[in-house]
Amino acid sequence: MSKEIYKFQPDWLHLVPPGLSIKEDMVYIGLSQVDFAERMGYTQKHIHKLIKGEASITADTALKLEKVLSYPSSFWMNAESNYREALAKEEEKNELKKEGDWLKKIPLKNMIDFRWVGKFSNKSEQLIECLKFYGVASIKAFESQELDYKVAFKASDTLDKDNIAIKTWLRKGEVEAIKITCKPFSKVKLKATLDELRNLIILEKPDDFLPKLINLCAECGVAVVFAPTPKKCPMSGATQWISPDKALLLLSLRYKTNDALWFAFFHEIAHILKHKKQLFLEGRGGFVKDKQLESEADKFATELLIPVNFSAELSTLKTKASIKEFAKRINIAPGIVVGRMHHQSIIGWSRFNDLKVKYEWLND
Repeated sequence: MSKEIYKFQPDWLHLVPPGLSIKEDMVYIGLSQVDFAERMGYTQKHIHKLIKGEASITADTALKLEKVLSYPSSFWMNAESNYREALAKEEEKNELKKEGDWLKKIPLKNMIDFRWVGKFSNKSEQLIECLKFYGVASIKAFESQELDYKVAFKASDTLDKDNIAIKTWLRKGEVEAIKITCKPFSKVKLKATLDELRNLIILEKPDDFLPKLINLCAECGVAVVFAPTPKKCPMSGATQWISPDKALLLLSLRYKTNDALWFAFFHEIAHILKHKKQLFLEGRGGFVKDKQLESEADKFATELLIPVNFSAELSTLKTKASIKEFAKRINIAPGIVVGRMHHQSIIGWSRFNDLKVKYEWLND
C-alpha cells in the first residue's frame, strides 16, 4: 500500500521579493550595485528599490535582466507575478480577519455539511472559500446583491426564514445549473414535452426518473437542480432565469414525498411557461406576493397531474385497492392521488400515507 505524498509549500515562499535573487546573482558574478546599475541603465536608487521589492519588475526590466544576468525574461516576470499575487493574498487575508463576523451571518455549517464548501480552520481561508461559492470578490459585493422581493413569493409569515439562507440555496442552484448543458429555451418544445415528463411520475426510484427528467428539460432550455435547503430557508421550489435562453428549476425535496415533489415540479414548470422571466420562490402557503400567478401555477400543476374530467372520482375512492386502480387507469402514482385527496380533505391526513413514495437526502 503506497503512502500519501504531502505537498510542502510554505506560505512565505512567494513572499520573498524577486529582487533578492537579483542581489544574489550580482554577488555571484562579482558586480557591485554601482556596476549593476550602470549595466542595467538604471539609477542606484531604482536598483535598491528593485532589490527591496519596492519597485516592480516590468517587461522592460525583465528583458534587461535577461541580458545582464542570463536568466530568461520569463523567469523574472513569473517571479514578479508570484510575488505580487502572494502580497495581495496576504493583504486580503489580513483584511478578511476583520470581517470574521460575516461567517456567522451565512449558513456555514449547512454549507459544509452539504459539501458546498470546504472546511478550513483558518478564518480568512474559510471566508475566501465562501466568497468563491457566492461568486463575489468581497463581502461588500455580497451584501450589495439583494434578492428581488418584488417577484412572486409564496411563504408563510410565521415560518423562520432568513434572506441570506434563501440566497445561499438559490446560489447553489445557479452553480449546478451552469454545469448543465441546455439547448436554448423553447416554450413550444417544453409544452410538447409535458406528456413525456408526466409519464415519469410512475417511476419511484430517483435513479430511474431523474436522469430522464433532467435530460428532457435540458433539451427545452430548462436546467433542473435538486438541492437541500439550509436552516431558515423553508423553500420547496424556485424558478430563476440564468440567461434569456436558460431557466433554472430548483427543487428542495422539502416534504420528502413523491406527491409534493411532482406538484412542486409542475408548479415551477407553469411559471416558466406562463409567466414573465423572473424569480419565483415557493414555500408553505400563507403570504403570497402575487396570488393570481401562484393560483395559475397551482391550477396548472393540479390539472396536469389529475385531469379535471377524473377529479370527480376522487371522492368515490374508499380503499387502497380503489386508489391504486384509479392511479393505474390515469397513468399516475398512487401517492399523487392520496396527496390530492389529503389536500381536498376527502380523507384525513393520516390515511393511506404508505402509498406515497418517500425520499431522503443522502448525507454524502
